[in-house]
Amino acid sequence: MTTWMLLGELMRARTREYLSCSPLEPLTMPGLRAPATQAQIDRLEAFAGQPLDPEYRSFLSLTDGFDGFQLSMPLLGCRDWEDPELSGWATAFRDTMADDPLAESGLPEGTRVFPMYVDCGGSAGVLMLHHGDDTLERFWWTGEGDSMVFHTFSDVVAHLTDGSYSPRHLG
Repeated sequence: MTTWMLLGELMRARTREYLSCSPLEPLTMPGLRAPATQAQIDRLEAFAGQPLDPEYRSFLSLTDGFDGFQLSMPLLGCRDWEDPELSGWATAFRDTMADDPLAESGLPEGTRVFPMYVDCGGSAGVLMLHHGDDTLERFWWTGEGDSMVFHTFSDVVAHLTDGSYSPRHLG
């Protein structure tokens, strides 16, 4: 299944979850956004300090983020970095994970991390990795006792959508 079909399935699943929940539950209505411009994507890549994954770059050109990606938090887009609260959580999470937990995860020394998703407490997220080895996984989902790695952006979406991708667990 293509990334875009998986995203459509994830959007349907998140919409069903949202509509079936009590109004008291902290879920965000799922939604796609206006596309990011090429200039915004290039600025995000420079800010990230690493090449953006091609599937994530393509995703941003179709929708600059995904509201309700996981519970109440979005899959981050270019414009999210302009929101001080959201970018603050993401930056703090990145800085925390770039220190000791990165070394403990078994990922190569010098691996760069950039957050694509961070929960509202800053305790879990998905980080895009750049370590110069194309054979290694590119995405790391970590926090709250989980530590899993995925090869592609589609693998992350497939895992969330239908569990069809089984990530490698670390630690």
